[in-house]
Amino acid sequence: MAIALPDEAESWIESFRDRLNDNDAYAEAADGWGVDFDGDFVLEILADGTYDGEPLYFYLELRDGDCLQAAVLDDPDEVAHGYALRGTYTDWKRIIQGEVDIVSGVMDGTLEADGSKIRAMRYQQALVEMGETAARVETDFQY
Repeated sequence: MAIALPDEAESWIESFRDRLNDNDAYAEAADGWGVDFDGDFVLEILADGTYDGEPLYFYLELRDGDCLQAAVLDDPDEVAHGYALRGTYTDWKRIIQGEVDIVSGVMDGTLEADGSKIRAMRYQQALVEMGETAARVETDFQY
């Protein structure tokens, strides 16, 4: 059964966490991620011409190939995090539908990224796997 975004954001991020933790390719590609540095992510989904609601902020606590915690935040600054990816609802929809991968999205400006880009590029395949995992969450986009 599809999870509605944005209305069921909590359920969506929990399902994403579960799928990420079941993804052996992600675990292998993210081996060492977040060890001795802050590898936590905030994903920011911003309003645009398609979606004019409040921004959505997803938090992912990522460590050594595991997603230890996932949550919806009221404010992206309420948790410490080493990385942030932000884009419009329409752009995130394209990523979640598998039309654009996260690395390409950052490189072409579709997504804005904060955090060490050098370190992130060393874990490029883990980022690709994150996007592919998001595409496996059966999602009903409400806009």
